Amino acid sequence: MDSFIITVAPCPPHAAIRQFPDLPHTPQQIADEVVRAWQAGAAIVHLHVIDEMGKATQDLTAFNKTVALIRERCDIIIEGSTGGAVPMNAADRSVALQADIEMASLNPGSVNFADVAYVNSPQDIDYWVKEMHRRKIRPAIAIFDSSWIANTLPYIEQGLIPQPAFYNMVLGQIGAVPATPRHALFLVESLPPGSLWEFTGHGGHDLEVSMWAIALGGHGRAGFEDNVFYTPGVRAGSNAQMVERLVRIARESGRDIAAPAQVRTMLSLPVKH
Repeated sequence: MDSFIITVAPCPPHAAIRQFPDLPHTPQQIADEVVRAWQAGAAIVHLHVIDEMGKATQDLTAFNKTVALIRERCDIIIEGSTGGAVPMNAADRSVALQADIEMASLNPGSVNFADVAYVNSPQDIDYWVKEMHRRKIRPAIAIFDSSWIANTLPYIEQGLIPQPAFYNMVLGQIGAVPATPRHALFLVESLPPGSLWEFTGHGGHDLEVSMWAIALGGHGRAGFEDNVFYTPGVRAGSNAQMVERLVRIARESGRDIAAPAQVRTMLSLPVKH
């Protein structure tokens, strides 16, 4: 099996920050968390565009500061989120593409999130794919439904999404794909041959789905964005603590841990000095 790639998602949702104000959310705090997670074994960081208070924003000031602080201290691969908020237009939702990032999330479909419709129109998807291609930013393709995989195939055929494509299958989100082994395996078997993929677990399923990924030859994700608890009712001390747990489980399962340089080779990303 390939070396195990760990993505850290350190930006807690604003609802979590309201509940736990001590969670890291400023540029310096997030950068410190990322560096510690990189030291623990993370190769990719998934970052949201948030302000000094941890709220989503279209202003890149805090985001650029966070990226610069990370770049000064480590070579982790930086992936920006283009999720944004539903009322935003496609350009506003993808302001992260203007920053010094190597990868960016791509949402190639629409889905219900509990009582909210998460709409990503065909026109918006087309904009994001072409803008990432123009800027030479590698898509990290989020999958909340199996139909989203099919939506990416024309772009792969056209060369707008480079191969091997990198997919992030999200399991456990209310209204989307349940976090069950059956659903997980179906998604993996539906991917284009040769794809790289990771699991993200919502609703407290983060550790569980990463363990499935370790066993199936995929990759995993951990961090305060997905779960601020290390075990039910017990908050994690840091993002690094959750990364360290995945490192330990992966190594005990016979998987080496991928360093950023290895992942850049796997995804044909430029070398960062």
